[in-house]
Amino acid sequence: MEYTTSDIHQQAYNRACAKARFRLHRHQPQDLQTTMRILAQNTQALDEADYYGQGALINDFEQQVAGLLGKPAGVFMPSGTLAQPLALRIWADKAGYSTVALHPTSHLVLHEQDGYQKLWNLSGKLWGDEDDIPTLEALQALHQTQPLAAVLIELPMRELGGVLPSWQSLNDLTHWARAQGIKTHLDGARLWQCSAAYHKNLAEIAALFDSVYVSFYKDLGGLAGAMLLGDTDFTQQARSWQRRAGGNLHTQAPFVLAARLGMQTHLLQMAERHQQALWLAGQLNTLPGVSTLPTVPHTSMFRLQINIKPEHFFKRACQWVNEQGVALIPPPYSVSQQHLRAEISIGDAFSALTRDTWAAHLNAFSKAVLE
Repeated sequence: MEYTTSDIHQQAYNRACAKARFRLHRHQPQDLQTTMRILAQNTQALDEADYYGQGALINDFEQQVAGLLGKPAGVFMPSGTLAQPLALRIWADKAGYSTVALHPTSHLVLHEQDGYQKLWNLSGKLWGDEDDIPTLEALQALHQTQPLAAVLIELPMRELGGVLPSWQSLNDLTHWARAQGIKTHLDGARLWQCSAAYHKNLAEIAALFDSVYVSFYKDLGGLAGAMLLGDTDFTQQARSWQRRAGGNLHTQAPFVLAARLGMQTHLLQMAERHQQALWLAGQLNTLPGVSTLPTVPHTSMFRLQINIKPEHFFKRACQWVNEQGVALIPPPYSVSQQHLRAEISIGDAFSALTRDTWAAHLNAFSKAVLE
């Protein structure tokens, strides 16, 4: 593979960000030895590894999360890529047909190599425009063309910068779907961010959905792992499908321990991280050539665009990050000739410095790189 000069500069920038002592994005990184030591220190004397999903450690945690979300039961799974199409398969079997509504930016559409079709024999119908929050009217129009077994709704919508539908529109949509016999499934990979945005507890949000998926390694900093929640009949079927799909591991104890610790460590910080995201987006939107999507974050994540020639940015930004040991703009997910785009999701790394210190770094970065 041949690399352009811009590619080389971008790779150097990515390495500089990885080595930086401080960063705005996500959680402060730690080495594996430290991670495992902290897990060991937070393992209780009576904790024992589960045996194929059975045991007090995993089953008590499933009930803890189910109680938090107001659902009768939960099933711990190794990944959302297993959990979500599995949930839709259950609803498709119940309906007697395999058509489900998916937004064009759904993880199932963009990042799972058509697994929901090729492995789970589901037919996905795209719902809404890829640049907008999907609407009830769009779902109604889609349902008229073909009956739907289920609709998947992501809260918040990552690819759109962590945006959310209004609480009223979400209620209208889910209530209409249920009235039509359409099951509602929540892609809640980052559901933990939504309470602060909606001023609702997690159970109030989850109550709008027949099934819920949550992730433990994103906002909560776990090693891996997810949970699928719903009524007892749904979760019993989920366990059967988990076994059929090879997702019922001999033990998931390390993932459960990390998820449990992540909830203890991070969940109570989500409201503050929402406020930090609001502040940070306000600061970034004052910098030359920088704009955030959305302008005012709905949750504790957002995306940003910098209108600048990438080679100019990477060369100067790499030097600045190496000199200061501070990474402000994460490695971009999209680069064109005139701009770059990146995603910021607030984690515990932000709290390593004060807002005044971050503001000073942003001002110095702007003068050195953007102006």
